[in-house]
Amino acid sequence: MDEQSSGATESRTTSRLVVDVVRALRGWVVIAAGAVLLLSCYLGVSGETDPGLQLPYVVSGGFGGLALVLVGSGLLIADRLDSTQASRATAAQTRLATQVDDLHALVVAAANAAPAAQASAPTPAAVQPLAQTVDDGSVYAVPGGRTFHRPGCELLAGKAAQRVEASQVGGRGLSPCSVCAPILVG
Repeated sequence: MDEQSSGATESRTTSRLVVDVVRALRGWVVIAAGAVLLLSCYLGVSGETDPGLQLPYVVSGGFGGLALVLVGSGLLIADRLDSTQASRATAAQTRLATQVDDLHALVVAAANAAPAAQASAPTPAAVQPLAQTVDDGSVYAVPGGRTFHRPGCELLAGKAAQRVEASQVGGRGLSPCSVCAPILVG
């Protein structure tokens, strides 16, 4: 399959090269046609001494040749600008692909580091792991939180919940959790 993809890439490169050469030749051919008209104008004007007879040569050959030279120059400039924009677009796509790869590597590294950091993090003395507690009527709250919960409430999973007494619940203005519906005992 690599041979097919390299063949397709080589074919695209070759066809792009042909297109670039044809576009460049197009501009040069138009300029050459303008130069031929200008030369014929010069030869026609130089062969006539009467200004009335020179005027048709100037109008047809001179102005037409000058116009063709300008159009050919415009084609060459447009071709150059197009190839410059194409190379910039390719560079931008390459840079974007590199940035996406770097971002992916960072996300994967962060995802792999998070479980290791959680496993090695020390548990504060005041915080009890809720999975090991028994529902003995005690309630828990997150410091700075506005609700109190039963041990093992899914809303406390992974949070540093602390046991609170009934007097603290009223003093802090905590309301019962709507998920685990704790009941104050005491």
